[in-house]
Amino acid sequence: MIEGISTLQNKSNTHRSLFSVPERPRTRTSDVLILLIAKSKQSSNISLRALTDRMADRTFGILLIVISIFNVIPFASLIAGLLIICLGLQMSFGRTQAWLPSVILDRKLDSNSVIVALQTFEPKIRTIEQYLRPRLQFTEAYIVDRINGLIIALLGAIITLPIPLTNIAPALIVIVMGLGLLERDGLVQLIAAFLGICIMVGFSLLIL
Repeated sequence: MIEGISTLQNKSNTHRSLFSVPERPRTRTSDVLILLIAKSKQSSNISLRALTDRMADRTFGILLIVISIFNVIPFASLIAGLLIICLGLQMSFGRTQAWLPSVILDRKLDSNSVIVALQTFEPKIRTIEQYLRPRLQFTEAYIVDRINGLIIALLGAIITLPIPLTNIAPALIVIVMGLGLLERDGLVQLIAAFLGICIMVGFSLLIL
């Protein structure tokens, strides 16, 4: 009986429905950071892979926010846009965690530096969590992530275009989407998706 249940669970994990959602609400990002701080204290060195594995799909939110912020640097919009396209495509193809090269993931980091960075970041996340929280759990369905990924990729494409001031609005929307993904706030994700579609429609009408 147990073996049969295990087989069904494995089959379910292998063939995940596009419309299925996690059975349990996710933990807060600040709680994950506290666990990472405790884990970092157990070793003198820690790899980026160990950090990203624990952050799971939160890596998309974090990377989208950081890259979009760098977009405000002059002449950086092309690189930022390409990276955003890459992350968006990964989501649209169904990846549950952002891909990074192994040479980056397996590089050892000084635990003390990691702890300082996490302890600096954690209270800021707690402040954000006063306004963002896991809600509208249906937005955690894989199909929603794929749609969000496509919207992100298209916004990244707009960011890469060498047209003055056209990169600011889509970059801000990507930041909002990143925050929604970081905390799995479905309301924020829907708002970002709606604004992203409006930007794309407006841009299409502008260039036609």
